[in-house]
Amino acid sequence: MSGPRENLASLLRARRGYLGTVGPDGTPNVVPVCFTWAGDAIWTSVDGKPKSTDRLQRVRNIEADARVSFTVDRWDEDWSKLAWLQAKGNAVILGKSIEADKATEALESKYSQYLEVPLNGPVIRIDVDEWIGWSAD
Repeated sequence: MSGPRENLASLLRARRGYLGTVGPDGTPNVVPVCFTWAGDAIWTSVDGKPKSTDRLQRVRNIEADARVSFTVDRWDEDWSKLAWLQAKGNAVILGKSIEADKATEALESKYSQYLEVPLNGPVIRIDVDEWIGWSAD
């Protein structure tokens, strides 16, 4: 693969995406995430905002079942501008590595908030097997 269709790739400049994982009972679990991407890979990370646990459900889900989907969309009251893009693939929880460091740097570059709220959790890489999408234009 070589990334999404050109007319939908601009959606990956979005500030927020939605990560879907498979829960332990087979039900979907979808959460909004910050992300970065290159080619057929998407990275997101767990940040230092207060959470009820250090072992987030999305991480536990990926450890048990690597299948994920990731979605970004463009919403507008003018429905001729609507579009969405979904990546389907498998996720990996990265340990300490050069790749994780580079993903963290890319996320910090995209989101200035990470200069005050550090990325102190694991980095997740999504290896995209399929891009699907739709655009009204």
